[in-house]
Amino acid sequence: MKGKELVHKVLDYLGRETMDTEERRLLTMSLGPSVSQEELDAFLKDWDIEKVPIHSVILLAYLMKIHPELSFPNSVLPRLKGVLNFCRFQSLKLFSHFSRIAGALNRRNIPFVILKGGAMKVYRPEFPRWMGDVDILVKEKDFHAAETVAEELGYSSFRCSHSTDLRIAGTDESVVDLHRFIQMHTGEERPFNDDLFRRAGKERMFSSDGFLPCREDMVFISLVNLYKNLSERTSAGSVLNSFFDLHYLLGLQGGFDWGIVRENAARTRSEIQVWMAASFVSSLLPGLFPEGFLSDRIDDRAAEAHCLRLMYKREVLSPMRTEIGEFNLAKAFREIRPLAPYVGRRAKFFFLKRIPGLKEKMKILRNKGFLINEE
Repeated sequence: MKGKELVHKVLDYLGRETMDTEERRLLTMSLGPSVSQEELDAFLKDWDIEKVPIHSVILLAYLMKIHPELSFPNSVLPRLKGVLNFCRFQSLKLFSHFSRIAGALNRRNIPFVILKGGAMKVYRPEFPRWMGDVDILVKEKDFHAAETVAEELGYSSFRCSHSTDLRIAGTDESVVDLHRFIQMHTGEERPFNDDLFRRAGKERMFSSDGFLPCREDMVFISLVNLYKNLSERTSAGSVLNSFFDLHYLLGLQGGFDWGIVRENAARTRSEIQVWMAASFVSSLLPGLFPEGFLSDRIDDRAAEAHCLRLMYKREVLSPMRTEIGEFNLAKAFREIRPLAPYVGRRAKFFFLKRIPGLKEKMKILRNKGFLINEE
C-alpha cells in the first residue's frame, strides 16, 4: 500500500475511533449545505439525550444554534439550552482569570496573541463553547517575564517545553496556557512566531488589549491543533470544535490567501500534519479546502513513515502518558503515591518514546493488534 493510500486508511480509522455514526451525522447536518425538519425529526426519533456523552449534546445544541428555523421537541429543548448556558458561564469564569493576567501583561508592556478557542470567542462571540483554558502566545524574549507576572498574581505554574500551564493556586485547574511557541513536534516551530505577530491585528478583548491572528493563521493553527488532538487521543469535543472553527473561518466574507497557510506549513515543516488534518476534515465536509491542497508536497515514503509514527504515538505512547499523568515527583510525594511503580512506568514510557527504528515501532504496533500497512 502506497503512503497516501495508507494515510486515508489511517484517517478512516481515526474518524471511526473519534466520532460515532450519530456524531458524524449531527456534524454533517450542522455544517452541511442544508438540513430539513424531517431529517432532524428522523434523527431525534431514536436518539436518547440521557444516554449520550456531553459532547454529543453540545453538538446537537450547536445544530439548534446554527439553524434557528428548526423546531426541537420539549423533551430535549431545556437540556440543550442548559448546555449552552453552562458553556457561557464556564467561559465567563475562564475569561475573568484571563482578564487579570492579560491586564497585568498590558501594564508591563508585554504583547500577546490570543489563540485557539479564546481567539474564536473574539471572532464569534455569540457562539458558546466549552474551553479547558485560554491559550496565549508571547514573544520568546518576554516568556519568563510573563510567567513572573502571573505568579505575582498568585497563579501556580506547571512548565513544559513549549508553554507554561497557569493554574489556580493549590489546584490542578488550568486557566491560561502561556505559550512561547506553538508545539508541532517538528523542531521548526519558532519561525512562525514572528509571522504570527506581524499579521495579527490589535484588538480590545475581554477588557484587555491583545493581538488577534488573521484568518489564514487561525486556519493553520486549527489544522495543527486538530492533528495534535487526533494523534494524542484528546477529547472528541476538541476535534469537533476544529470542524466548527474551520467551517466558520473559511465561510467569512473577504479574500483568503491560501499561500499564507502553505507558507506556514513549509516554514514549520508541518506540511504532512496540515495535509492530513485537512484530509480528515474533507472526508466529512468536502469543499472547504482547495482541490489537491498540499498533496503536491507530500512524498509517499514520508507519508508512510509519518502514519506509522502517528499510530505509534496514539496507540502506544498516549495511553501510557494518560495512565502515568504529568511528570511531577513533588506531587507524587504529596499524594503518598508509590514511587517505584511511578518511576518504573515513567522510565518505560521514555524508553518506548525514544525507540528510533520504524521497524521496531511496527513490531510493537502489530503486537498490539494494529496491522499498519497491511491489507
